[in-house]
Amino acid sequence: MIEVLVSEKLVVRVPCAVIERDGKVLAGQRSAALSFPLQWEFPGGKLEKGETDEQALFREIMEELNVAVEIIDKLPETSKDQGWREIVLVPFICKVDTTDFILTEHEQILWLDPEDLPTLDWTEADLNVIRNYYNYLAAKS
Repeated sequence: MIEVLVSEKLVVRVPCAVIERDGKVLAGQRSAALSFPLQWEFPGGKLEKGETDEQALFREIMEELNVAVEIIDKLPETSKDQGWREIVLVPFICKVDTTDFILTEHEQILWLDPEDLPTLDWTEADLNVIRNYYNYLAAKS
């Protein structure tokens, strides 16, 4: 009998913020130096050991945009299997008190009307977040 070791797939939780302000939604363009260069995403980042999703979100948004967010609601988690790892996006609807951002990881940010979100070149995982965001908006109206 031959035993085969199967390595477990790396699962990476990535809390992200769907930031709303004055009817617009924030989109961030990834740096050219990162994976998925120049594609668009909702800001956020990897959960670190010992953090909750919410703690990771607050830390990542402070690191990436230099602002504090207020969490309003949570959207369904979505995942993207990349073969060697699975990315689990944990999206939160958020608000900010300021638009005085300091970008540390993004090429640029845009404020868009929700219906204009699909006009950008989003990462595949973020496209699922957009679909769930539209369901959230439809349920609210």
